[in-house]
Amino acid sequence: MGSGFVWRGVVEGFYGKPWTHAERMDMLSFMSEVGMNAYLYAPKDDPYHRRKWRIPYPPKKMASLKHLVSHARSVGISFVFSLSPGLSLRYSDKSDVDALAAKMGVLHNEGVRDFALLLDDIPAELAGEADRRAFGSLAAAQVALANDVRERLQNMSPDTRLIVCPTQYHGDTSTDYAREMGAGLHPEIDIMWTGPNVCSQELSYEYASAATAALRRPITFWDNYPVNDATMKGELHIGPYTGRSAQLAEVSRGLFLNPMNQAEASKIALGAGAAYMNDPKRYDAEDAWTASAAKVVGEASVEALYIFRDACAISPLHPSDPPLLTEIVDSAKHRMDRGALVEAAGILSAHMYKMKASAELLRTNSNKKLIQEIAPWLDEYTQWADIGIDIARAIEAASSYAESLTPSGKTSAFSMRALSVVGARNKLARMLSRAIGFRTRVCSDVLLRPGLEIVRRLRS
Repeated sequence: MGSGFVWRGVVEGFYGKPWTHAERMDMLSFMSEVGMNAYLYAPKDDPYHRRKWRIPYPPKKMASLKHLVSHARSVGISFVFSLSPGLSLRYSDKSDVDALAAKMGVLHNEGVRDFALLLDDIPAELAGEADRRAFGSLAAAQVALANDVRERLQNMSPDTRLIVCPTQYHGDTSTDYAREMGAGLHPEIDIMWTGPNVCSQELSYEYASAATAALRRPITFWDNYPVNDATMKGELHIGPYTGRSAQLAEVSRGLFLNPMNQAEASKIALGAGAAYMNDPKRYDAEDAWTASAAKVVGEASVEALYIFRDACAISPLHPSDPPLLTEIVDSAKHRMDRGALVEAAGILSAHMYKMKASAELLRTNSNKKLIQEIAPWLDEYTQWADIGIDIARAIEAASSYAESLTPSGKTSAFSMRALSVVGARNKLARMLSRAIGFRTRVCSDVLLRPGLEIVRRLRS
């Protein structure tokens, strides 16, 4: 592609239920279509990858891996096999290193030439006394391990490559640990890094340059987007791929995007990310998102997905509240503050009906796998739209009641008007009470805040 990135791919490295075999097969084909070239197999909850790393894969699981390797090769994707042994590895025990190399060797015999040694999310100090005596520091132990593994892989085939994810994999690259890793690892070993943070909002040229200097090689970014595991499981990351320098390829080896547990929904961001990887200097985030969205849901549903995307905006790349929804609510509030209650209600309800229409259009989309995955977010998105409509109705009821008041402050239709306000207020209060228990972060609190304010006002 000529982008300058050696690695352009996906790392299946999230916590939670791993993708199915069918999802992986489909993803490999998708990656090939959008110009990626590498898939790094690293599901944290595959026991034979992490917790039971010493134990060979059972025959059925091994058959699935062989199938993936074969399919990846057929579509031009490098299958990067990884192991994550750090929770129990004894660095000074030769039998452990033998077991690690042997397990990689099985995949080598199936044609795999790219491997990864993942030492992330483990204690930052050596646990065993024998390891402390033999190496003195965690970095020294890991340097020895990685260099040994690389040498063994090279003895299998000289065209093998090794990637290492260190225990410190983000933040300040001038630490003693990072410098020791950079100085000690063989120069042909690639180092993975997530950026300034675990989930980095920006990857700048300046940061990557500093990391490259400290680690003594262009780094390979493990980019934690659109991943939504752990504390982010209520989020749906389908927004554009932003915040990455157009010059990043000049000071880094590549990018692996860590996707969501929802494989099909991940394609929206992954496709956009692929456009960046393939041509970072001419990349346009919105154009890339639109093209990727059209590929996933079809051109006729892109606008509906755009409105839904706005409600799902919160993510590491977009930490602020949904921008379009916030603009609508702020506009309605501005009119309320000026006394234009009917106008405020109209602005709010119009967008709420657009939200409901977009949800209905998406539910009828032919991509049934996607709709199944995003159903929890679509359901609560629709419920928020209903809440927004009831907020608008409560505002209208308040306006009608205010207009009916006589100069003395009394109304000839007191009972009907007052009951209308009370009914609207009570219904809205019940809906908001239920909404507090919603499991997704769709719409953030953008509608909750004005809803609670309206209930408060109507009680006074």
